[in-house]
Amino acid sequence: MYKFILGLLFCSFFITSCEKKETPITLPVKGDGKLMQVDMGETYELQYFINLREQKIVHISKIDNWDLAFQSGDNQHSIFLNGGKGMAAYNTNKTKFEDVNYNDTLQAKTQWDYDSPKGLIDSSAIGDWKKNNTIYLVKLNESGSKVRKLQITYEDAFQYIISVGDIASTIPYSVTIIKNKDCNYTYFSFDLLTTVSQVEPNKNSWDLQITRFNYTFYDQNPALRYIVNGVLINPSNTSAYKDSLTNYNDINTDFATTVPLSNERDIIGFNWKTYDIDKGVYTVVKKYNFIIKTQNDNYFKLHFLDFYSANGVKGSPKFEFNQLK
Repeated sequence: MYKFILGLLFCSFFITSCEKKETPITLPVKGDGKLMQVDMGETYELQYFINLREQKIVHISKIDNWDLAFQSGDNQHSIFLNGGKGMAAYNTNKTKFEDVNYNDTLQAKTQWDYDSPKGLIDSSAIGDWKKNNTIYLVKLNESGSKVRKLQITYEDAFQYIISVGDIASTIPYSVTIIKNKDCNYTYFSFDLLTTVSQVEPNKNSWDLQITRFNYTFYDQNPALRYIVNGVLINPSNTSAYKDSLTNYNDINTDFATTVPLSNERDIIGFNWKTYDIDKGVYTVVKKYNFIIKTQNDNYFKLHFLDFYSANGVKGSPKFEFNQLK
């Protein structure tokens, strides 16, 4: 158990210290599909948005230049944290800014909530804020050295209005966030006190997001939370299926169109690779294949081949994919 937990910690927090730059010993066999490889950087600072049908990267952005993601749809009001920065939230259950102070941060230390990467409002740290209109503490980094107050006061088809401040503030600063209808989310930075553009491309232009996010192992006691690097699907009418029983080359259209697809954003996730703490290397799990149905009703099969660049640097997922329909 000690080795298991220690191994997870190694693959969790993006570490800037030296690590062995070795290529995993055994790689999955390549089929006859298209190949793509991206370079996230050795500390996974870049995220990529992929269009499978066009076989290209449509956008690259920095992972850590935003804090909150506001759903942009007319009838959507979920708010998500940047899990790639180790962010968390705590509901103070108070409604007046002047009533929230340093004492609340002490309470929050043992009760921080983290987003699940599934992309669902009921598994997000902020949750359905419309039910209470209370003030949240938001931890901006893993260490908890930066904490802000947040209250969401209004939302409609076009905008959000929020109140923000630091722990000592008694008078909130009001920000209006205009929904960017071209994207799934409208992004906000506490440091800039404004929205951030160019985080994601047009929501109709991509299928997969290779990025960094938070994940919690609730089957551990206590629950083990860490930051991982992996793949999320586009929340706009995209779904996927994870298969571990079928050979990649045997997956065809008949198979792909009958499997039970999921729209949870992390269905592809991160555990298509494992970390060997003794050897200091990541290895792709050869048995995992993925079926992806895009918003254009195209079907693809995909599997990963490597997590290292040609120079042996980690953070370079390489994958093969074929269009089936």
